Amino acid sequence: MKDILERKLSLGRFPTPVEFMTNSSKELGVNLYLKRDDLDEFIGSGNKVRKLEYLLYEAKVMECDTILSAGGMQSNHCRATTYFSKKLGMDVELFLFGKSELQGNLLIDKLLGAKIHPITSDEYTNVVELMNERANVLAKEGHKAYVIPPGGSNATGLLGYASMVGELEKWEEKNVKFDYVVCATGTAGTIGGLELGKQIYEEKFQVIGINVTKKSANTLEQKDADMLKEFNSKFNTSFDIRLPQIVDGYVGQDYAIASEKDFQVIKEVALKDQVIPDPVYTAKAFKGMKDLIEKGKNGRGSNVLFIHTGGTFGIFAFADQLKIYLGE
Repeated sequence: MKDILERKLSLGRFPTPVEFMTNSSKELGVNLYLKRDDLDEFIGSGNKVRKLEYLLYEAKVMECDTILSAGGMQSNHCRATTYFSKKLGMDVELFLFGKSELQGNLLIDKLLGAKIHPITSDEYTNVVELMNERANVLAKEGHKAYVIPPGGSNATGLLGYASMVGELEKWEEKNVKFDYVVCATGTAGTIGGLELGKQIYEEKFQVIGINVTKKSANTLEQKDADMLKEFNSKFNTSFDIRLPQIVDGYVGQDYAIASEKDFQVIKEVALKDQVIPDPVYTAKAFKGMKDLIEKGKNGRGSNVLFIHTGGTFGIFAFADQLKIYLGE
């Protein structure tokens, strides 16, 4: 297994820091730590870097010259994919849905030269098929495209957060053992990688994913099981197919639409611990984690690690809505 984990590019600055959230810990009655994956790069920052180290390695081995991927107009994944792919000399085409405002992640995508294919929410349901069709067209034009699914979530992408568990193992040896690891869950690749990493490194902490989409937790849990089956087949391994724990109830109106509570969380965490959650993922996940702790789902005094998955650039697209909470 070690040789599989080593087949990757070096794109981020790892290991990322683990910081103690002093004021939030006092408020919640737990020892709350923050895994700063928002600091793993600058333009490419966030949890997608870990996945892209493996995905883009595969693309380079296959001698691809074009990367195709997809997400919302303010997709953190697409921004990171564009940045690293361009640095590696590959063209990028993105299939994006939602409101098109030239700011935040979309602005960076365009500055870096990504070709944008605007699509509807309905078309996004079958976006992998759309990308495969585009890859066939490019092949006829003499190009070789590599398709990365939304969020970089597939069997290869699982390796990103499986390897991160190795970082935690080394950190725990010198510090404290974690009882819980909490993350936002959108396309399920991060939590799926964590569950895989638990088996590789024989870790005992419980992983909790806060669902930030309208898909049900059961749907996302089954997606993780399917990705692990695909992983076993692709890499000739035999890991147990374990369903992660994903919790519903915190997405609000819809994916990428922030609620009043989400904006309040952003302001509160920024003031208390000088950390900026993003409106799409980490604010909703932090809100969910806080609620679970307050309801007694995580024992008082337990050691909890929250993964900051990035998204800082995307917050600028919500500036007008945030003004209300800043007294502007």
